[in-house]
Amino acid sequence: MARTPGARNYNFDAKRLALLDSVINFALSGEIQRPSLRQLALAAETSEPTLRHYFTDRKGLVIAMIVELGERAQPIWQQLEEPAPSVEEAVAACFRHAVARMEDDIFVRMHAFGMVEGMAEPDVGQAYLEHILEPSMDCVCRKLAGTPGSPTDGNEIRIAAIAMFSPVIMMSLHQHLLGGRAVAPLDNQSAVEQLSNWLGGAIAETA
Repeated sequence: MARTPGARNYNFDAKRLALLDSVINFALSGEIQRPSLRQLALAAETSEPTLRHYFTDRKGLVIAMIVELGERAQPIWQQLEEPAPSVEEAVAACFRHAVARMEDDIFVRMHAFGMVEGMAEPDVGQAYLEHILEPSMDCVCRKLAGTPGSPTDGNEIRIAAIAMFSPVIMMSLHQHLLGGRAVAPLDNQSAVEQLSNWLGGAIAETA
């Protein structure tokens, strides 16, 4: 019996996830670009109509990729949520975690992909904020909020999280994707230690 037009096949979710896995692997390898739907279909060894069946259009596919990347990153973010004995120790723990993430090529490319796609398409930008960027900063906010000596104002905590997160992203893009390792190499360890000392003291003083 033929399937009703628009109806899902019995293993729809499994096939959709397999397609996402293929296009994510393609998008996060090689040069950072905005691949066409045809390029994504070729990478997944499928057809454009098949991708449209599962994701409607290119924008729907890219948003689904970002949502999936956010889900995959959840365990990484959750590692940071535990409060620390002091603000300085909380900030130091965040930056120790950052060193590992800065050496993770997939982490850097995930953010670069989200930014490139998000700045070109507002709906994708909102998805990147909702599923990747904001959750990563929220875990830092929760860590600070539960740490003795942290600011009590939620807006101040959020600004502190942005102050910690921004240089990590900038340094990662600078060194990994913009050729900084060859032009102006940085010692990630010493850089984050200096940032940790500056910001840890500054946040504690303003609390």
